[in-house]
Amino acid sequence: MVDVSVLTAIGVDQDGFRRMLGVAEGHKEDKAGWLGFLKHLKERGLKGVRLMISDACLGLTEAMAEVFPDADWQRCAVHFYRNVFSHVPSSKVRDGGRHAQGDTRPGKPRGS
Repeated sequence: MVDVSVLTAIGVDQDGFRRMLGVAEGHKEDKAGWLGFLKHLKERGLKGVRLMISDACLGLTEAMAEVFPDADWQRCAVHFYRNVFSHVPSSKVRDGGRHAQGDTRPGKPRGS
């Protein structure tokens, strides 16, 4: 068994539909791996990238700044909350999840 990373890019077209832009096997999720992947996508004709959403992978954000310098970057909310909740005591995670969804009312969550 060999550990590898699978680098993926999914885009949203002008009609709001998700499209698979590319998939590549990488040895690591480092800047070099992401740089090669993003350059490949650009060489294949990817243009007009306005926003990239990902986890807080430093290599990806650095590569993105080189290949698509005009694009903005946003941290994925799912990864953000997973990171936050990994530091929250398990007895408080349910309340944190409610607050993350905008429910700041004290007491039991809806449906309880």
